[in-house]
Amino acid sequence: MPEKTFRLIFSLAVPLLWIIGCSHVNYVGKSFEPSLNVDIFYSKKEIPKEYSVIGHAISAGQIFVSVDKLQTNMIKKAKTKGADAILITNIGRESELNGRGFDAEKQIKATFLRYN
Repeated sequence: MPEKTFRLIFSLAVPLLWIIGCSHVNYVGKSFEPSLNVDIFYSKKEIPKEYSVIGHAISAGQIFVSVDKLQTNMIKKAKTKGADAILITNIGRESELNGRGFDAEKQIKATFLRYN
């Protein structure tokens, strides 16, 4: 393969793979000293302690991002915000209309909790 062709393919492929493999967490709420451990719950009934809601978050990524990676990023964000637990409230996809048509991204929605 000629060197110019290789450079062109490489220069297009790397940014594309980076874009489709990215994920991010948007958080709105209070912040406390960072936590070392975060419990994960999928139902309010599972939470064994009294708690206060400190915020809400959405972890999102494009189609090639795994739900496990979204959850891992959510846990990292919860630790930095001082949450003791995460209550996962929704796992799914969100579609939005943009200039190219519809884009779908995977999402995990959660509530960040702090034990009383």
